[in-house]
Amino acid sequence: MSEGEKIQFNGNLALLRVCAIVYIVNVLNFVFNMSFMAGHGGFFSSLWSALTNSSFEDLLATVGLLIASGVGLLVLLGVLAVVALLALGIFALVKKSVKALKILAVLFLIWVVLCAFAMNPISGLLGNEMREVNLAQSFISLIFNINVVVAVAAFFVASKKHDESGAAAAEEPFNLGLFRLCAIFFIVSGLNSLAHFVCTQSPLFQFAFFGVVNLAVGVFALAKENPAVLIVGSLMILIQILFNLFNFIRISGLDPYIAASVVFHSLFHTSTVIAIAVFFIKPEWVKGILQNIKG
Repeated sequence: MSEGEKIQFNGNLALLRVCAIVYIVNVLNFVFNMSFMAGHGGFFSSLWSALTNSSFEDLLATVGLLIASGVGLLVLLGVLAVVALLALGIFALVKKSVKALKILAVLFLIWVVLCAFAMNPISGLLGNEMREVNLAQSFISLIFNINVVVAVAAFFVASKKHDESGAAAAEEPFNLGLFRLCAIFFIVSGLNSLAHFVCTQSPLFQFAFFGVVNLAVGVFALAKENPAVLIVGSLMILIQILFNLFNFIRISGLDPYIAASVVFHSLFHTSTVIAIAVFFIKPEWVKGILQNIKG
């Protein structure tokens, strides 16, 4: 990055990059999940069979039927929306565009709300107790949502502090904006786990354990402005990801589709991005620790 580009961008570059990467990762995760469900359900094999065994007239008639029924239009709009979101995220990351990041943040918030209540129509088919659990989990997914934290953080990338005084920002002992994002992420993640522990019919005590740990890490780090605590918390997140990974594989067996889905979901996830971003809050300090370990 040239000096001219540094002068033109007045904001927290690390925070911008983390937010943009979170958006891109979530879009890729969504695309993979849709592809996984289609592949696991035999959609791709059926499509290939139809393309290779059907005549041109039959394929043309099928396409016309899809267009006439409106299904083809919905699929096309969905594909265009995903491509637009991905392109906007890449543009914000490469061009360091705060405006593009904020537009993406608004769209991301809408996406979070839709995803939180997407399963509510199914609640009508469930019993009263299950319906209440489903609604409770939907509200938990909306209120204590780590993606909402990242979306809100996008509006603080170009803060007045950075705009008015670059020298003041340089005097900070670490990246305060990125630190606050990560600390609040831990708090919200902990509250999410504890809320799910309370609302789940068969409580999973790993929710309670990791919930208490994440909440304690976030509150302590934010109160004491201690980035070292967040590094410990990020290591706990990586342990939790590995624990969930082995647990899912143990339950599902060695099904390659399930294994690939769990691995991809674990890698392309907001928690993984934040766990890595923690090490960039105070990069020189972390680099010094690693050099001491190697030496």
